[in-house]
Amino acid sequence: MKILKLIYVCLLLLCCHACRNRPYPYTLQAADTLVYEHPDSACTLLDRMKDSILTEPQSTQMYYQLLCIKARDKAYVTHTSDSALLQVLHYYEDRNDKKHLPEAYYYAGRVYSDLKDAPQALNYYQKATELLEGGSDYRLMKVIYSQMGELFFYQDVYEEAMKAFKKAYLYNELLEDDRGMVINLRFIGHTFIARNDIDSALYYYQNAYKLAQKTNKDFLIDISQNALSSLYIQIGEYAQALNLLNAQKHKNTPNNHILLATIYQQTEKLDSAAFYYNLLSNSNNIYTQQTIHRGMAEIAQKHHDCDAAIEHTKQYQILTDSIQRISVSESILKMQSLYNYQLREKANNKLIADNVRQRFWNIIISLILVIISLIFIVYYMQTKQRKKQLQHSLKEIEKLEHTIKLNNQECQSRIAKFKQSEIYNKFHTIASFEELKEEDWIELQDEINATYKNFTSRLYTLYPISKIELRICLLIKADISTSNIALLTGRTKSTITSARKKLYEKVYGQKGDAKMWDDLILSL
Repeated sequence: MKILKLIYVCLLLLCCHACRNRPYPYTLQAADTLVYEHPDSACTLLDRMKDSILTEPQSTQMYYQLLCIKARDKAYVTHTSDSALLQVLHYYEDRNDKKHLPEAYYYAGRVYSDLKDAPQALNYYQKATELLEGGSDYRLMKVIYSQMGELFFYQDVYEEAMKAFKKAYLYNELLEDDRGMVINLRFIGHTFIARNDIDSALYYYQNAYKLAQKTNKDFLIDISQNALSSLYIQIGEYAQALNLLNAQKHKNTPNNHILLATIYQQTEKLDSAAFYYNLLSNSNNIYTQQTIHRGMAEIAQKHHDCDAAIEHTKQYQILTDSIQRISVSESILKMQSLYNYQLREKANNKLIADNVRQRFWNIIISLILVIISLIFIVYYMQTKQRKKQLQHSLKEIEKLEHTIKLNNQECQSRIAKFKQSEIYNKFHTIASFEELKEEDWIELQDEINATYKNFTSRLYTLYPISKIELRICLLIKADISTSNIALLTGRTKSTITSARKKLYEKVYGQKGDAKMWDDLILSL
């Protein structure tokens, strides 16, 4: 495929050079054709022309600059400057070029989006739609409204975001672009969630999923399933969420692991939840790490693992503070973006008197400074409050730790007493199944329940085990070796090993070995 692509580009160049009159416009058209399907090749072709293009007329140079911005955008290269863009805009605006100006406005929006200047980006997107209104360039209109929707959503302007996403969906529908329709339905659902309209969000997520299934495209199906699963978890429909996640073709993703961990934690399947949290331990995403430590702290507390609970709580608090700082920074960036946009509007508004304009911007700057100060004050107060909460949590953890220590001491005393009991010694000395009576088994069970706080009841909550399976578990709890368990139950050693392995698989629904079952029994 790469060879064919190169041959195609070479043929285009040869054809262009064969034409004696104005070869580069044809080459630029070839680059424009390559942009959508092969943006990297378009970038390479344009880069080779950067020196020779300087000898071309200004119209050709501006067309070239516009294509460079376009190609880099399609190749997902982040825009870092607006200098080249401004030249293009001024050129086409001065000439009122209706052919190139809408696209120039669109890519101006893309540039300022990358520069985190949302108001300026929205301004150019709006200019593009005004020029395109009533035309037939549905492809450009759909991407403009999609971009506007995302920017409005980022700015928390949900009503305008909803309008933009719905317009984008209509243009995708006119183009019969199933991919665009699925993505827009998903974004509409996101916006309804942000507005706390769960029923509407569910409706759009379900429609997105149905449409994705019709396309038979794995990427669209997966993102639709993830969105719908996340919402099902939010409303407590864990079974439906789990069914959707299990139906995915690409299951081994961080997002899936988070969702599965959440489901299992909410349904008290803590070992499964911990398993998926551990799969995410190497993630570099700060929000993922926060979720992991919060979940693992709760699991550790339920397992009475005080040290682990303390450590995860500390890490969760550190990450929460970092995220709070990021949120504050983003708020300041939004205000700074608005401020920069207003500064540019000030420079362009020549009809306002200088003194009035100065007073206006002094007020704006003062307000921004006041708002920034208030943000930092609120942040400081929140941080102080969180520290108090953390101190309270640590005190509670210390109390829990003390309680656990006392419980452990009590437990060790009971275990020591049990190991000195007649029934414990009897089972450790009897050499065959025939020497045991039913009363002996009952006494052993009662003694173990007294020592390990209703061991039998907790065992039955895992799985409705049989009488012989119960006896095997009692003997494991009484530190009887596998060989002696076989003797005391009248079974072979291999039978006992197989029974332990099957018990693990019945409880957990996955393969395991006999030792893994023994570890579980000893932990109860």
